[in-house]
Amino acid sequence: MGVTDNVGRRRRPGSAADHRPARRAWIAAILFLAGSLLWACAPAPTPTPTPTPTSTPTSTPEAAEIPWPAEQWLTSSPEEQGMDAGRLQQMMDYIDGQSIPMHAVIVIRHGHIVLEEYRNGYHAERSHEIQSVTKSFSSTLIGIAIRLGLIEDVQQTLVELFPDHTIGNMDERKERITLEHLLTMSEGMDWHEHDYPYDDPRNTLGQMWSSKDAVQHVLDRPMAREPGESWAYNSGTSILLGGIIEQVTGGDVPSFAEEHLFTPIGIEGYWWARTTGRHHHTDGGLHILPRDMARLGYLMLHQGTWDGQEIVSADWVAEATREHMQTTWGDGYGYQWWVVPSSRAYRATGHYGQVIYVAPEADMVVVFTGNIADGDPYPHDALVFRYILPACSDLPDEVFTKRFDGFGWSCEYPAGFRVLELPVGDATLPSEASGRVGFQFVGYPRDTFTVTWGPIELDRDLASYLDGPFEDGFEEPDVELSRGNHEYGRKGEHDLIQQPYEISVQGQVEYHGYVAAWECPQAGRVYVVVYGSEPGMPERDPGASLRQFLDSLVCHGAG
Repeated sequence: MGVTDNVGRRRRPGSAADHRPARRAWIAAILFLAGSLLWACAPAPTPTPTPTPTSTPTSTPEAAEIPWPAEQWLTSSPEEQGMDAGRLQQMMDYIDGQSIPMHAVIVIRHGHIVLEEYRNGYHAERSHEIQSVTKSFSSTLIGIAIRLGLIEDVQQTLVELFPDHTIGNMDERKERITLEHLLTMSEGMDWHEHDYPYDDPRNTLGQMWSSKDAVQHVLDRPMAREPGESWAYNSGTSILLGGIIEQVTGGDVPSFAEEHLFTPIGIEGYWWARTTGRHHHTDGGLHILPRDMARLGYLMLHQGTWDGQEIVSADWVAEATREHMQTTWGDGYGYQWWVVPSSRAYRATGHYGQVIYVAPEADMVVVFTGNIADGDPYPHDALVFRYILPACSDLPDEVFTKRFDGFGWSCEYPAGFRVLELPVGDATLPSEASGRVGFQFVGYPRDTFTVTWGPIELDRDLASYLDGPFEDGFEEPDVELSRGNHEYGRKGEHDLIQQPYEISVQGQVEYHGYVAAWECPQAGRVYVVVYGSEPGMPERDPGASLRQFLDSLVCHGAG
């Protein structure tokens, strides 16, 4: 028998063991950090979070014109809301052609549903278990409790919020845990939700589900690090959010949610599962309609106000949806909302592919539900950034393209990519003398651009720089690296050499791309650019992608 996962669903023991997505991520990581061998070995990298752009929405209707859904959402053709129906159909063709197990896809722009598709037996009136999207609902309930004065602010401590509980493993670090630490999963507890299979007795999530009281079990966890020091995924923090609502209201979570959130924004039919200790599954047990998932997104899109009524404060929405912590997966993390890199978009994300996207610059909410298997990659970021947003005909270029400018060079890169600045050689930080900057789309299929630069070495053959990214990391017997012929061209006034490559695992191509190098005498530097992508998304030609990136790169006189 399987163990219960974080939403009460049965899971096969060891079901996360599919090796191929892990191999893809491993290959992407090697290429993302490629370049350390070009000028000796680099020390361990320290990520630099990308600042979230702060530009204002460009196509949001005036407040008086905002269409609010009553019992039903308004519907419209895509063209009436400035979108290309053909591009949206290409997305659905891709989903169907790749047999992605989607249950619902809903696109809402300017308050109108412009696309609503259901698959695999689902329909508009069938509710869905939304998994960890529940966490974003729970976070919003905390914001509402603060607005109502039931909680002072996010700086209240864990101990203050559970005054009638005896908390085990208490030490000075645990005494410093605040509500904000719980919201941002930076509380510092010893927690191993993703370190072991779910049926492994060392998995702390499984331990919580087999405990007598889930809230008490999380409260009693020992500490591993200082609160606020780092991020680690911990569904137990979301269980504690539900426990806090119980503490400050004296009632249960669904009753509070129904009065202060669900009824005001029009969510009527729902079911909220319980966990041990008769608490509710505030980390993943909510079942609602996909259209009602979109209502939470629409509330956040409009800064916490619904048809003139403040549900949660605008300040809360701003704090909840900005990056407080950098996750180990490349996204930013707010108050139990995920922040998409180099974008104003954010999302609620749940297991098996339940997602609410909010894209303020496009005045858009997108909902996905599905049943994507453990170990299979999630395509949602790519669907949004490569189909849905590009379907908008009235968005400015800066929604899609960002600019990096530093270390004496600059380039353009696509929105939705994270940026890491890394040293090479014996340096501790990148500088104009040498360094490496990586641009990576953290969704699936992955796209990776890495720019490495260093001093020109006299009498060194330019072609030798093409070898550096591949001199380590591909020794495993079932991994094969194939490199094509050298190709010669120009990068502005400079001679350029490039070479295509493919990386196969057990005979199947898992990554392909190009590596290119050129000398820039004006800057006294050699540049090496590695581009790689996972085959899987149509219209992604490696040679064209590399050329577009190189055309945007200014290698001297910038930064």
